[in-house]
Amino acid sequence: MSHLGLKILYHILNKIPEVSAERVFSPWIDMTEYMKKNKIPITSLETKRPLKDFDIVGFSLQYELSYPAVLNMLSLGQIPLKWEQRIDKSYPLIIAGGPCASNPLPMSKFIDAFLIGEAEEAILEFIQVYKEWKKSDSNKETLLKAVSEIEGFYVPFVGKKITKRRFVNNLENVDFPTTPVLPYMKIVHDRVSIEVSRGCPSGCRFCQAGVIYRPLRFRSPDKIIEIAKKSIDNTGYEEVSLLSFSIGHYPYLFEIIDILNEFFSGQGVALSLPSIRADKVTKELLQKIKFVRKTGFTIAPEAASERLRGVLNKNLTNEDIQRACGLLFEEGWHNIKLYFMIGLPTETDEDIEEISNMTREILKTAKFHTKKFIDINVTISPFIPKPHTPFQWFGQNSFEEIKRKLDFIKNAFLRSKIHYKGHDPKMSILEASLSRGDERLCEVIYRAWKEGETFSAWTDFFNFERWQKAMEETGIDLLSYATRNYGFDDELPWDFIDIGVKKDFLKKEYTKAFNLEKTNDCTIICDGCGISICELKKGRTEKIEIPQSLIKNLPRENIDFDNQTFVRFCHIKTGNMKYLSQLELGNLITRVLRMAKIPFVLTRGFHPKPEISFGPSLPVGIESEKEYFDLKIYGDFKLEYVDKLNRILPEGLKIKHDKIINPNTPSLNSFIQRYKYLINTKGKNLMVSPESLSNIQIKRNDKNYTITEVLEDVQIYNNQICIIVKDGQIKARISEIVEALLGLSAKDLEIKRIEMYGYKGGWIEP
Repeated sequence: MSHLGLKILYHILNKIPEVSAERVFSPWIDMTEYMKKNKIPITSLETKRPLKDFDIVGFSLQYELSYPAVLNMLSLGQIPLKWEQRIDKSYPLIIAGGPCASNPLPMSKFIDAFLIGEAEEAILEFIQVYKEWKKSDSNKETLLKAVSEIEGFYVPFVGKKITKRRFVNNLENVDFPTTPVLPYMKIVHDRVSIEVSRGCPSGCRFCQAGVIYRPLRFRSPDKIIEIAKKSIDNTGYEEVSLLSFSIGHYPYLFEIIDILNEFFSGQGVALSLPSIRADKVTKELLQKIKFVRKTGFTIAPEAASERLRGVLNKNLTNEDIQRACGLLFEEGWHNIKLYFMIGLPTETDEDIEEISNMTREILKTAKFHTKKFIDINVTISPFIPKPHTPFQWFGQNSFEEIKRKLDFIKNAFLRSKIHYKGHDPKMSILEASLSRGDERLCEVIYRAWKEGETFSAWTDFFNFERWQKAMEETGIDLLSYATRNYGFDDELPWDFIDIGVKKDFLKKEYTKAFNLEKTNDCTIICDGCGISICELKKGRTEKIEIPQSLIKNLPRENIDFDNQTFVRFCHIKTGNMKYLSQLELGNLITRVLRMAKIPFVLTRGFHPKPEISFGPSLPVGIESEKEYFDLKIYGDFKLEYVDKLNRILPEGLKIKHDKIINPNTPSLNSFIQRYKYLINTKGKNLMVSPESLSNIQIKRNDKNYTITEVLEDVQIYNNQICIIVKDGQIKARISEIVEALLGLSAKDLEIKRIEMYGYKGGWIEP
């Protein structure tokens, strides 16, 4: 749900006439087993259409260890796994893209067509070819040949031929989503993400992204501001993330931050940036970022010694890193992440020791600036030699060597206040194997999946023994692909993929690494990597100012900040909304308030949010006719506010009524003490009466209580039971009460909370 690439494609495809793009995600372990047992095919989220009924199924290959999950989804979709088995027209066309497609061979027996590179323009040409084929009587072979003629597509049926990576010349000319699908539940990156640039000029020799996303391209400041405004209006998110491989190179970064901070002032919307190079961190930048609140901060030295960073062409000094950390601590950051790699070319044990030394120096810097405990999280990952990088010829360290180095660092951090996280060496060596593999690995992936390997990318479910068994069955030494050193004259499996960067340039970079020679930032000097179009900003003299149109239309410019009103809302929570937790409901309503432009008051402190408080939480899975929340707003309350909210709220959530309350009104949680539930017994004959309550026991915290201590009344109407639950010395969950009272699980019944009361001269609603 968080992946920006999928959001972009979803947006572009659904704008094409006669095209409908829907989402399908891999089900989790328990659901997978249930579907297999009951022969239920995997379906889309939007229309519940089975996967096999779509014309085209596309996978985004972001991580090599997710390959078995692709096979599992095809299997659950009741689609043959290998393209040779899908050659007739009755099966969907299976396509794939993403960074892993830069070496498509390990998945080449399962995918009909790979898109190498960027999809915004190529996907439009592909759809046109598919539409024309669908109207014809031609066979699938004709379609596959036609797709192979589109620049950027590799089609295994046609065979290996030079396939040029596809990329867009200008980010301004491609569409960007400002109305993404909004999840009700929390996702990993729950925020607006805006790609401000694509490509990276730094030239780090280990980095595949720095090669396969060349050239460097910028999105204009006006476009970024427009996207941010529309996105917050359409989503209500509380954070905007400006995405870039090298955000510090964006020439108008300070101006963009100033404009967005000004526009979102008072809305509780914060800005966040991805990992920033230490030499780009300044006091002014940090002060602008924390204007609303301090978001997380990651610094990636990659290597702890200056010599080894020279090998990588990571041109940072120890002084740069210490200075950046010092500025962070000065500006109030108390939690930073550091990222290092091990197993790098020319690495020595002294380089490994420097990771501990550097981190401890940063901890000393933190204590000097803050005089308090700082959370420093250190992540260590083994180096993965990726295709199309200068280090593609260099083999990975052996498993034993990787483990030795990880254990050394882990022991160095014992009894310290530094949080260490090391990547599983088995996962790393498998990732390198799949990254550098050829078509022979298809059979190993297939066998591993047959053995039960599905979620290799998740550490909790990764099982290396299944991969070992797959190697034994196929006779293929998978791990040799990771550790093999290639010579410059060797043919590499992925050589037929023309990434755009000349192989001679990569060889030159490899040689310079071992000679500790520096390559300049692309924005300073072009070293001729082979990319013909490169939008480099070699400095700028023009200055941009906040557009007058923005200043005149600030969302809160006409607000009466001297006048505050307290409003109590009553709403329903029914249908699918009953599955939202209280936290998820709070996040949803907060977003809706922002989308409706309700002038809410923000809390003070580290994480400003609307001053909103909810009544007693409703258990997940239970509906309600009357739920409450209190909100503090600026100015007088307007009747139109409720209409605005109800137009945006999803089905199952609706404001029933509202009222102005006194600021001194007791909070909902302190006032409410009685809860009325209606239980539909679904025709079951239940032997329960008010007289029998004194004989019923309920267990709480290993103690038995008479149910009358939590239950005030029971009324029976045909197939329905109405109960009133009371707060007392003990508080029982409705599921516990129902099970004790009726001997049934709450999951087997329809339960609805219909009223809540507090006492004020009598029992009254809030």
